[in-house]
Amino acid sequence: MDVGVVVLVGLVAANVVVWLLARPRAVSTVRYVGELCGAEAILCFSCALVLATVLGPIERAFGGLDRVALWHRRTAVLGVLLLVPHLVLVWLAPADPDATALGSLFGIIALIGIVGLALWAMAPSLVARRWPGPVRRMASASYEQWLSSHRLMGIFAAMAVVHAGIVDPAIRLSRVLLVAFVAIGVLGVVAYLYREFVFPRITPIHEYRVARTTALDERTLGISLDPVGDPLAFRPGQFIFIAFSGVGAWQRHPFSVSSAPSSPTLEIAVRAAGDYTIDLGRELRVGAMAKVAGPYGGFDHVLGGHHQLWIAAGIGITPFLSWIRSLDSEFDQEVEFFYAVNDESAALFADEIGTAATAHPSFHPRLWVAARDGTLDPATVLSALPPHADPWVYMCGPPGMMRSFAKGFRAAGVPADRIRWEQFDIR
Repeated sequence: MDVGVVVLVGLVAANVVVWLLARPRAVSTVRYVGELCGAEAILCFSCALVLATVLGPIERAFGGLDRVALWHRRTAVLGVLLLVPHLVLVWLAPADPDATALGSLFGIIALIGIVGLALWAMAPSLVARRWPGPVRRMASASYEQWLSSHRLMGIFAAMAVVHAGIVDPAIRLSRVLLVAFVAIGVLGVVAYLYREFVFPRITPIHEYRVARTTALDERTLGISLDPVGDPLAFRPGQFIFIAFSGVGAWQRHPFSVSSAPSSPTLEIAVRAAGDYTIDLGRELRVGAMAKVAGPYGGFDHVLGGHHQLWIAAGIGITPFLSWIRSLDSEFDQEVEFFYAVNDESAALFADEIGTAATAHPSFHPRLWVAARDGTLDPATVLSALPPHADPWVYMCGPPGMMRSFAKGFRAAGVPADRIRWEQFDIR
């Protein structure tokens, strides 16, 4: 388990212990449990705001920014769920004679804001599961809308802190709980202020110019960018945020880098999967300017063991392509690489991958065509390993497929900390 996860779970558990040990006798059990749920909810929101700061130590503690984003989502969802018992139990408890209308007003505004933004954030994925196709595209929020809504979450979380500080009788009666609560609230507010006002001003931005665009297939656009100033330094497998001029009014979107760090150009492959990426394919022109921030992510096979399984599906080939283009004479890992596509026409860069296999005998790619070979599964992938191999697994592809494969590998005995997958759906 990653260090960041251990710390996060430890904080949530420690806060429960503090509340159990420091309970004031004057507060009824029902009210106290309700306020405990509220305090845990605020802790979750504060932790989610800290995770959103994109600080390097946090990214390293969780093993990559994708995993940070995953736990950001989980803690935020847990915070929203804890609001339910908080509201129910506080409503059932005897009324607090010291409660004020101002404190209740802050609570109502915070509740409406937090729940509303949570539903806004979850709506696209819920709609996608129930109504695919055109309805999904109409209901899905753009990345920029999703980002804007998340920026408001910190304001409502701060209002929830003020609400609890005014109306919670346990906090008023216990200095220990007051100190712990203030520390948690200040942590979240400071993290929010840093993310909104400091981070944008200290993050290095690299300027690039579009040198070439290539239609890789009907839905995928290859983009090559030349640096205008100092080029971006990155590790193979990382991703970046790019804002293009003339398309989406400089909207910032994440893309995996497909080029090697030694390449003079920065390359990405963009799959037309939403309004922005569709417009990008139609409107992006050679010579357009681009602002690049990053790099981010800890998807790095160099950190793994000798025997490795690489699994790419669809546009999930991009981080692996960066790895493949970076292979050199020091590469000595034994890699079984499965590249899954629906049909052979969707196999981007197949010739280049084959050339890399010729140059590096320990790299064994397999093109898995669903129309010809059937559905790829974890058992088939594991069967490619030599007996008694202790593999590290790296995957990138459709989220549902990756979750299913991760579950299958764990069931087959592969340790969870040796299963890494690029979770681009949560960016």
